[in-house]
Amino acid sequence: MFKGKLSFVILAILLTVSVVLSGCTKEKSPKDALQSSMSKSADIKSYNFSGSMKFEDFNFPDDEMSASEAAAVVNLLKSAELSWTGGYRADPMMMEVNLQLALKGDLAINFNIPVLMTEKKVWVKIPNIPMLPIPEDMVGKFIELDLEELAKESGQTIPSIDPGKSQKFSNDVMGILFKHVEEESYLKEIKVKDAGLPADVDVKKVVQFHMDQTQIEPLVNTIVDKIAPELIDLLLNSQEYQDLLQLKKEDLEEAKKSLSELKDTEITEALAEMKKELKSLDITSNIGIDKKEYPVYTDAKISAAIESEELTGSLGIKVVTQMTGINGDVKFENSEPKGDDVITMDQLQEQLGGLYGDMGADSL
Repeated sequence: MFKGKLSFVILAILLTVSVVLSGCTKEKSPKDALQSSMSKSADIKSYNFSGSMKFEDFNFPDDEMSASEAAAVVNLLKSAELSWTGGYRADPMMMEVNLQLALKGDLAINFNIPVLMTEKKVWVKIPNIPMLPIPEDMVGKFIELDLEELAKESGQTIPSIDPGKSQKFSNDVMGILFKHVEEESYLKEIKVKDAGLPADVDVKKVVQFHMDQTQIEPLVNTIVDKIAPELIDLLLNSQEYQDLLQLKKEDLEEAKKSLSELKDTEITEALAEMKKELKSLDITSNIGIDKKEYPVYTDAKISAAIESEELTGSLGIKVVTQMTGINGDVKFENSEPKGDDVITMDQLQEQLGGLYGDMGADSL
């Protein structure tokens, strides 16, 4: 009798341990993995980053370009690739972005624009661009923007450019999105080797987001009914976020009122009109999560085909971003500019104003 009870107790213990262990080792769902990673990103205090954006497809007939100024601008840049590198440090706050623009074709041009930011100032280095008549003595100097002075002149509060605060806001927004978006419709985990990531990206998990035009209507309805109202409330209840986005409380209250008065028929009509013109849409994004649960890599491919009275054609864009050296020593290519390396906006306007004035006089 004793042996039977003892065997039962041992069996119960083993079953309990097995259940606990299975719970501990259970893989997180794609949605949970993303939420956990976004929360973890709040611990990031420094990092270096890189990224790029380019058109993989751009097919609009030339005779339709005049019908859309936006399309004409994109047509000029369709052979361009924008890339960037930089670093961020939270304390003391410092961020550097080095923008590189490469234009291919007959007018092949490459130039770099370094930008440095602190909580109160922004510096933009003047590049040497052949097509622009910038005086030689200005090339290589930094234009200084004093955010406090600009705020005083405009009567606004000083804008916040702290990526740390922006990340916190992003995490809260993503929390609202994940709360209402159906995981099985948009998210799945894919094998790292199948994600097509660059060789230098070291991640343990890749979560893929995918959406096509058939999913637009349910997503829009979810945004209007659930996501947007909660997002507005998030902003209304946070002065920090209002300052970050330069929003006024009365404007948010008006937006909330307008949203509540929006009729289902108006949404239906807008979606029906969009369906007529948007012939295809495909958005695919891979988010790479490393062993510490940081979201260190993201790529996104967006392709669409449009058919309307004003414009018909297709386009495809790919954006890639990557973080390295998280919470380590940040490598800045430029230091905070001082002395003769700096010119003010007034000095810039004075020199460029005189330049264009002389050009105008010569042309008469």
